Amino acid sequence: MPSLPKFSVMNASSMEIVNAIRKSASAQYQQAVPLANSDIQSLRDVGTAIMAYEPLQNEFLSTLFNRIGRVIVTSKTFYNPWSAFKKGLMEFGETIEEIFVNIANAQDFDPETASEQFMKREIPDVRSAFHVMNYQKFYKVTVSNQELRQAFLSWQGITDLISKIVESMYTAHNYDEFLMMKYCLAQNIINGRMYLHTVPELTKENITDIVTEVKKMSNSFVYLSDKYNESHVYNHTPKNEQYIITTSDFDAMMDVNVLATAFNMSKAEFMGHRIQVDSFGELDTERLKKLLGSAYVDISAENIENLKALPAILVDKDFFMIFDNLYEFTEDYNGQGLYWQYWYHAWKTFSCSPFANACVFNTKEGSVTKIIINPTSITSIKDAEYDIKVNVTGTGFFNRDYKFEQGEGQEKFTSYLGNGKIKIIGEESTTSTRKFSSAVNSGISANLTVNTKS
Repeated sequence: MPSLPKFSVMNASSMEIVNAIRKSASAQYQQAVPLANSDIQSLRDVGTAIMAYEPLQNEFLSTLFNRIGRVIVTSKTFYNPWSAFKKGLMEFGETIEEIFVNIANAQDFDPETASEQFMKREIPDVRSAFHVMNYQKFYKVTVSNQELRQAFLSWQGITDLISKIVESMYTAHNYDEFLMMKYCLAQNIINGRMYLHTVPELTKENITDIVTEVKKMSNSFVYLSDKYNESHVYNHTPKNEQYIITTSDFDAMMDVNVLATAFNMSKAEFMGHRIQVDSFGELDTERLKKLLGSAYVDISAENIENLKALPAILVDKDFFMIFDNLYEFTEDYNGQGLYWQYWYHAWKTFSCSPFANACVFNTKEGSVTKIIINPTSITSIKDAEYDIKVNVTGTGFFNRDYKFEQGEGQEKFTSYLGNGKIKIIGEESTTSTRKFSSAVNSGISANLTVNTKS
C-alpha cells in the first residue's frame, strides 16, 4: 500500500542548524568544531575549523544535505499544485494493480429450473488495470569549496547554501511532476478516455450556464452509472470524493459559494476540492520532450487550442494514479575539481484509472467522421477467435466508443467478446456481415464480412 510521508516544517535558524549538525556529528567533528552562538565571529570560527580539514567539510555538507536538505525537498514535493491527487510512496515493487468488481447481474426466479441451475457457476465481472513505473529521473547540483567557505561569512550565507543545494532541485522536480500530470491528463482527453460534456464557450455572460452544467454533472456522479468512466463499469462518486480542476479564468469568473453549494459543502470545505490550473493547454512541450524522450507523443496545434478552451474538469479522487516509487539523495566529492556533487533521484508512476469517473467540460464540440476496421473480413472455423482493430476518427474532442451490432439470429454464428475480439461459434458454412457503429452516431459505421466454415 502507498503511504504519504509525514514531515515536520523546518523553522530552525542558521545557528540552530549549525549546532544541530555538530550535535549529531562524530566525536572528531565535535572536538574540532566549536559551538556557535549569536555572535557572527563564532560562526566564522566554525567555518575556520571546518575548512581546515577536508573530512570535516565532507561531514558538514553530507549532514546538511541529507538531513536538512532532504526534509526541505521531500516536504516541498507534497505541496505542489495537484498534490491532492498523489497516492503516496510505493516502497516495494514497480507495478500497481488496480482491481474493480462490476455489479452482479439479476437472475429470474424459477423453481422449475432451480435443481439444474443452482450449482452453475456465476463468475463475477472482475476488471484489473496495471500501472507501471514509467518515470526515472535525477537532478544534480554542484557545490564548490569556495561556496562553502563563503557560507561561513554571515548567518545568511548558511541559508543561501541550503537554498543553492535544494531549491533548484525541488523547484525543477515539482515543475516536472506538474507538467507530467497535465500531459497525462491531456493525452487521456485527446484519446477519448474521458466523458465529454459540452458547455458554452467561457464568457462573463454565460458563466452561470456553465456552473449549472457543472452542478448537473456533479449530481450525476453520485448515482451508479457506466457512462462516466473509460471501462464503462458501474461506478459512482460521492460529493466528498469529487474534485473540480478549474482554469484561472473560469475560477476568476465563477461564484465559489454557488459552486460549493453544488457540492453540498461549505465554502471552506469546497476550497479543498477545487484545484486550479493555468490552462489545460499550457504545456512546456520542449521540456516534456526531454523528460519523455521517445515516449513523448506530440500534440497537434489544433488539440492544444482545444485544450486551452476547456474551462474545467470534474474527476473522482481516484482518477489520477500518481505514485512515488523512489526518492533518494546521493553525493560524491571530486578531489581534482575541489567540489561536491549532489544527486536527487525521483522515480514515479504517472497513470490514470480506467474505472474512476471523470468528465471534461468541452466548449468545442467534436464529431465522429469515420470508423475504420482491420481486417474487413474474416474466414475461420468454429471456436476460432479474431482481433478486429477498430479505429474511430473525428474532429476535435469526440466520443470514441463504438457498438458491435448483429442481426436477428446472427449471434448463433459469432460472439462478440469485447474490445474488437470476435469468436466464431457457427457450425455451418455461412457468409454474412456485422456492423461496428459509433456509439453517438449510428449512421457512421463499418461492415465486417464474416465467413464461417463447418
